[in-house]
Amino acid sequence: MVSKFYDDMLKGNQIKELVKVLLEKSGYSVFPYGYESTLLNLKKTLGTRGTKNSRTVRRIRSSPDLLVYDEKRKDLMLVEVKMRRTPKKTSVKYLRLANYREFWNDSILIVVIPEGNVFYAQKISELEIKQSEEYDATTDFEKLEHIFKRVKTEDTSHFKIEALQIMKKSYSRTERTS
Repeated sequence: MVSKFYDDMLKGNQIKELVKVLLEKSGYSVFPYGYESTLLNLKKTLGTRGTKNSRTVRRIRSSPDLLVYDEKRKDLMLVEVKMRRTPKKTSVKYLRLANYREFWNDSILIVVIPEGNVFYAQKISELEIKQSEEYDATTDFEKLEHIFKRVKTEDTSHFKIEALQIMKKSYSRTERTS
């Protein structure tokens, strides 16, 4: 049996790859970034209890997933991708956003959820800091195509279906193991 750590990592990677392909299809150049891509073995170590939660560890843990280049605008963006598996869990916790804001304030957070538009995005610098509250992707974030202007609404249709299938599989596995 595959451990929950590796199972969750696989699902997260599927969603990250789906977002990567959607952005590439829309004309962006997309490259892996962050410690999950370059320091995979370190991910498990930094995720274990007892690992010192230093500023350096927090910075590495919160490093964005993707580097996205927009040739038309000559703009380079750092992007973090998060998946929320169940309709009731569409939020992003304050502490995680505080780390992004501290270390990666110019990055963009994409949240993929199993409801509404499915793909939501927001610039970290534009998220209001709300201590001890959670952010709701459906109300505090924009549709992905509002942040990434080259993404066409009609192009997201296929990718929404794929994302929902990944999340459905993930949700049904979670229910079976509970």
